[in-house]
Amino acid sequence: MMKKRHLLLLCCAALLLLASACGKNSGGGSMVTLKDLTHHRFVLVSVNGKDFSGHENIPSLEFGEGLHITGAVCNRFMGQGQLKGNILTVDHMASTRMLCADQELNELETNFARMLAAGAELELVGPELVVRQGDTVLRYTLADWVN
Repeated sequence: MMKKRHLLLLCCAALLLLASACGKNSGGGSMVTLKDLTHHRFVLVSVNGKDFSGHENIPSLEFGEGLHITGAVCNRFMGQGQLKGNILTVDHMASTRMLCADQELNELETNFARMLAAGAELELVGPELVVRQGDTVLRYTLADWVN
């Protein structure tokens, strides 16, 4: 009888661990929801682990109603996003078309548009939004404008 209780407790513990793991993504942050993003503004802090705060223009990313996305790198951009699980996709992003004086920003802008078109994984870890696709990892921090 004692062995059955012990086995039952082990099974219950395993189920609890499995249930809590289902609410997390692979990076350890929670699943991202529309509510987590709506009416929030994030600013870029690093690209692939490299600090980005020394730039004159700090790229931003804003989420409006219905996952309307706006932001800026060198150029302002906007588009309609779709969120499936933790994957954010923006099929048709509109943008101004000025050349950045900073070549690093030009490359970032091009890569960012490709990431969103292909579908980028989002992860929220505290006030940080991590945007990841392939080998590219962009870390943003909350710079809020909640209504």
